[in-house]
Amino acid sequence: MNWSRTIIQTCITTALHAEARPLIEHFKLKQDTTSHAVRIYRSESVSLTVGGVGKVKSAVAATCLLAQTPLLGRVTALNIGIAGCTQEKNADAVQIGDLFLINKIIDHATGRESFPDLLSVCGARENVVTTLDRPLDRIDSTTVDDGLVDMESSGFYQATATFLAPHQIGCIKIVSDFLKVERFDSDWIGSLIAQQIPFIEKLIEGYHSISELAFDILISDDRIVLDLIRQNLRLTVTQYKLLTDYARSYKLHTEQALPDLSDFSKIIVTDKYEGKNLLEQIRKRLLAT
Repeated sequence: MNWSRTIIQTCITTALHAEARPLIEHFKLKQDTTSHAVRIYRSESVSLTVGGVGKVKSAVAATCLLAQTPLLGRVTALNIGIAGCTQEKNADAVQIGDLFLINKIIDHATGRESFPDLLSVCGARENVVTTLDRPLDRIDSTTVDDGLVDMESSGFYQATATFLAPHQIGCIKIVSDFLKVERFDSDWIGSLIAQQIPFIEKLIEGYHSISELAFDILISDDRIVLDLIRQNLRLTVTQYKLLTDYARSYKLHTEQALPDLSDFSKIIVTDKYEGKNLLEQIRKRLLAT
């Protein structure tokens, strides 16, 4: 593969081959016969792998794909696939085939939350996705947040976040059911993806435009405050990542500077449990706004 420094690579993961097929056809991808750990399809600017169902498989697929991709500063990683919706069938808000850009990922098993950077310029509808370890049916829908459900997003995001900045990562979900599957053959799944390809291309262009600017919405003053909070609250690497995710989400949604968090930067904790509780207070303050 002749990697060009002028081209931003789009790295796509899907769970099912039925989800991948229309993307492979549209972007004219060819199988990379040098890849053995996972099956990868490539063109000059797009790479795709089918990881399988489940967050662990999704994480492995994303890791293998990015590990074989140079120039990670010029990469956009996308997880594209179908998702269930907690809304009742025939309600007006969401229809089968609707596309959503995910603004919050909840890992149901761990409670961990992640906040991908968003693209307001693309006009995509936003939604929350809860990643589950097993399929969810309608009778259990009250156990998760309102929004979408899948089995891959949290694994994908946590894996890609070890390689890339938040503005390089996105999850695109297309509604396939309302937690009661009536039709689930591969051709139908492929048609759901295929009909959204024009908008998927628009989203890819949006991510590329941000990558060209090497954009991070957190400015140096934000970093100074967040780093001081990290030090005084004795946050772990994972907790600090959550703190910066919360801060980015606030700025992206409000288009305002961070609120005054100086009271947290003046607290010095004595144990990790106190730091965890204070981090939760920061989360509530930012997300409530």
